[in-house]
Amino acid sequence: MSPERERFLVTGAAGCIGAWTVRLLLDAGVDTVASDLSEDLRRFRLVSHGLAEEKVEFRTLDVSKTDDFAALVRDEGITHIVHLAGLQVPFCAANPPLGALVNVVGTVNLFEAARASDRRIGLVYASSASVFGSHSFFTSGLVGDASPSYPDTHYGVYKVANESSARIYSMNHGIGSIGLRPFIVYGPGRDQGMSSDPTKAMLAAAAGVPFAIKFGGNVLLTYAADCAQAFISSARAAAGSGDAICLNVPGRRIAVARLVELIESIVPEAAGLITWDPAPLKVPALLESPTLAEAIGEAPNRPLADGVAETIERFRAALGAGLLAAPTA
Repeated sequence: MSPERERFLVTGAAGCIGAWTVRLLLDAGVDTVASDLSEDLRRFRLVSHGLAEEKVEFRTLDVSKTDDFAALVRDEGITHIVHLAGLQVPFCAANPPLGALVNVVGTVNLFEAARASDRRIGLVYASSASVFGSHSFFTSGLVGDASPSYPDTHYGVYKVANESSARIYSMNHGIGSIGLRPFIVYGPGRDQGMSSDPTKAMLAAAAGVPFAIKFGGNVLLTYAADCAQAFISSARAAAGSGDAICLNVPGRRIAVARLVELIESIVPEAAGLITWDPAPLKVPALLESPTLAEAIGEAPNRPLADGVAETIERFRAALGAGLLAAPTA
């Protein structure tokens, strides 16, 4: 299907990956409807490089409302859905019923909306590396697309439920989908959750203030724009499929101590400002050869030095324009 005939719906458009997804789609001239329960588009402004906010077709959507989700897909003539709406780990831990309502029921409603449309809609939804639980469950922390699930958070359990729901909709209704599992996403717009600390450290360096990363060990980092492009490409790849597949999003593995050295090499005046706790984050950081590129044709995964430098450059510009404030440790 040509871009002229595509019409994308992005749920969770006010979040980091959502903002990047909307920006990339608009840059490519693709008709796009952005939706979220929040009307705060500050992350979009941060990543848009001056793209007029007025160009965004925004619809307020509570994904937990079955009929509202289906009506939006039907009335807007949606051909592809990038489903990113969801609550992150701390919010699910603080309020598990709300987390289940948004993350699980919201994803079931994605499939119900596609089912009610009577069209072959390209569906991609955000799963997570949290389905794997702690790296200690795996030899040397190595995981692959088909590795077993050992979720150890409410959030991870909800993501496993979504992957299982996708399989049932494929089996019973022939609705195809791709579930993507990002590990740690970094870059402009990533400002929530404990794993946002690497990005906050880059912002701190750009602002010239101290910041303490609350973990150490090794991490697998994916630049936000690359992750967003993977979602867009996956929605297109899923459009002609009746299968439900779940794939890991590739990233760049690095020790947190080495990441701090990389940041300091880009911002020499930040030397000594960024510290870290030696206790490792429990998320797996080592992938078997990912197969995402086989499914979507290309899976961008820029070198860390390039992504970190670009992030810091954008943060410097945003700080100068008053779009951001320096982080607190």
